Amino acid sequence: MRAAGSRLRAGSARAFGLQALSAHRALGPTAARAKSACAAPAATTLHILLYNYVDDVQERRVPFRARHLAAAHAAEARGDLLLGGALADPLDGAVLVFSGGDEAESFAQADPYVLEGIVESWTVREWTTVAGSLLAQVPARPFPTYEWQRISQGAEVPAGLEVVLPLDGKHGRARIPPTWQLAVWMDDTRGFWRDWVTRETTVRELRRSAAVHAGVAPELIELRLNETPMDDDSMTVERLELFGREGTLRVLVKD
Repeated sequence: MRAAGSRLRAGSARAFGLQALSAHRALGPTAARAKSACAAPAATTLHILLYNYVDDVQERRVPFRARHLAAAHAAEARGDLLLGGALADPLDGAVLVFSGGDEAESFAQADPYVLEGIVESWTVREWTTVAGSLLAQVPARPFPTYEWQRISQGAEVPAGLEVVLPLDGKHGRARIPPTWQLAVWMDDTRGFWRDWVTRETTVRELRRSAAVHAGVAPELIELRLNETPMDDDSMTVERLELFGREGTLRVLVKD
């Protein structure tokens, strides 16, 4: 169950006034080294998907195992699934470790083992990891993303994010809003071009919207991100990581 809390848009570059002043600036190099030696290890938040199997799982899973493994491999390829497998002696469940809670829930909801009744019940638990040789191999999740992410103390929170502050005192969460407004200055004549976009908005759709604003045909619009032409019309706002980079987006109207 998601914790109740207040939701707002981040309007500050730093979360909730949490201090992020570096130890070297606040304490000096010597004190900073001592503080670092005593500090708690950095925590990495993962999510565990726990399955409880039916009693006769050994036989009942056979028709669905190939589809289940295909889904697992697809989740691995996306970077969602980090580790997973069945429990043994007895074979009564499974443990799968995911990079995020939403990814774990989405996997379970579509897993053939769940849909076909091989899994009697499942739950997703947040797992705060602080030690172990495998931690260095856990890929860091980019921040921000369109999925909810826990806000670490002192983390930079870009303006425009959707933020939830739980009432139970737990860590806040943030994500890129499902729909947000892109605003790009075109020129003195046309002013700002604005458009509401989602993670799935394509370059083709952006070009058409800019063309409508400029009053020209889409073929006369060239979009550039960091001065690199955006030639692939199928690229999406999410894949381009356009949120937070709109200041580097230029719209050129060809003669």
